[in-house]
Amino acid sequence: MNYQDFIKSIAQTASMSQKDAEQLTAALTAVMVNEIKQDNAIVLPDLGTLELKTKAARRMYSPNTKDYVEVPESKTIAFKPTDVMKGKVKSTKK
Repeated sequence: MNYQDFIKSIAQTASMSQKDAEQLTAALTAVMVNEIKQDNAIVLPDLGTLELKTKAARRMYSPNTKDYVEVPESKTIAFKPTDVMKGKVKSTKK
């Protein structure tokens, strides 16, 4: 699903205009980015949790140089689906 299809789907599901759906999506994205930047988890009922995770610094073997390389600490966004979401996805048949 591309962005325009996503906006159309939200507009139809929520009985709103596509412009309002686009504004809602922009606001939701802005709030989520702000909360994740502040290291706050975002809990979406029946969907899952988005949170910022820190990957520890580590040593990694590089097959190109045949040497170990220090990889610095990094941050990533993790999503953990709820059991409800997992059940809905697993029950979906193609």
